[in-house]
Amino acid sequence: MSNNPWEAYQKFVEGDIIPPPEDLLQAKSPDLGTAGSSRSLYISQEVHELEMSQMWTKVWQFACREEEISEPGDIHVYDVGDISVLIVRTENNAIRAYYNSCTHRGTQLCSTDANQKKIRCPYHGFTWNLEGKLTDVPCRWDFPQIQGNSHNLRDVRSSTWGGFVFINLDPEAQPLEDYLEVIPEHLSRRRFEDMYIAGKYRKILPANWKASLEAFVESLHVAETHGQLSEFTDDINTKYDLYGKNVSRFVTVFGAASASLNKKYSEQDIIDRFFENLSPGDVVPQLEEGMTARAFMVSRARENIVNLVGRDEVISDTELVDAIQYSIFPNIILFRSVGFPVVYRFLPNGNDPESSIFDFYIMRYVPEGEERPYPAEVVDMGDRSFIDLPELPDWLGLVYDQDVSNLRLQQKGLKVCPSVDVTLSSYHENRIRHYHKTLMEYLES
Repeated sequence: MSNNPWEAYQKFVEGDIIPPPEDLLQAKSPDLGTAGSSRSLYISQEVHELEMSQMWTKVWQFACREEEISEPGDIHVYDVGDISVLIVRTENNAIRAYYNSCTHRGTQLCSTDANQKKIRCPYHGFTWNLEGKLTDVPCRWDFPQIQGNSHNLRDVRSSTWGGFVFINLDPEAQPLEDYLEVIPEHLSRRRFEDMYIAGKYRKILPANWKASLEAFVESLHVAETHGQLSEFTDDINTKYDLYGKNVSRFVTVFGAASASLNKKYSEQDIIDRFFENLSPGDVVPQLEEGMTARAFMVSRARENIVNLVGRDEVISDTELVDAIQYSIFPNIILFRSVGFPVVYRFLPNGNDPESSIFDFYIMRYVPEGEERPYPAEVVDMGDRSFIDLPELPDWLGLVYDQDVSNLRLQQKGLKVCPSVDVTLSSYHENRIRHYHKTLMEYLES
């Protein structure tokens, strides 16, 4: 391994035909020390309840995509723990969010997504328009205390970026634009607002929602868990960057063998392993003299640019072939790399601290000049494997299955020695430490 993965990344990309944007050449990995984290973060009911009261009520969180509520009257139900919020497209095409609770006696107003002209309580028939104004009260004469706007639906703050609808239960929270820190700048060219949901899958994972998320934000596990990738992916020299409180990033280079391997790989060796794993059965091309495996991967991706991003566009080599992943606190992961058009969302599974909901979005660009397709409906995966999903190539489905396979063992092991802290590496797991630092600021406030 290089003593400085940032320098290793610089060396990898110095031969790129289209160089990386400036932000990818900057190092943003401050030293956060080597302190461990309590295992109670993953197994304690008390910690879960603290997260619900102190964190989930104060953060901006991705509730749905705009295309999921594209028509007036569309209602999306967003649940996290005991919190339930309605995301509504109003008659004037605005997006509003309300607590999913009747202002009469508290009944939940909607249990599933719907399209309707009014919001009506199924218990007594109190009714609101899509702007949240109470319009119908049974036996109106019997409720003299209902005056003016006193029993309108209770608003929840909402805002949008990139086609994502975010909500925040804290009326005093900072604007979404500030909360997202570098995300709007760094990901502007990915045009998430021009994408639609081509596939949406939900899987219950046998681990705390934080453990599930953390399985995807570091590359230290790649050699052991995804050994098939090591011969054409340099996991060890992954570059990690931390921004503010809410955003972090990794960049993992493709087209180079892992620095963990005690073997010298030729450029042809790397391409051979790449095709064996990603395109088994295809004829393996023979590289021209002087061509690197990375340059070949870039040229191949560039030939497919319109299918990847929906139009002809000049994109840096690193954004074409490398894994460039961002996380937004507390529970969203998305990619800048065009070859990974996926979004992850992790949620507590009700009030169970030992299982979680993994929402897996497969995104596609709306072809230029065509109407936006309807978003795919959510599919409950049950016991299905990711390798069975029709939208994913087998090699990528296998990677997700390998990630999930570790979680049950980790969750069980965390309970064996609850007094022993989780140990985090000072570099590769710095994103997790950064994440825990932000989490504890909420829990200790």
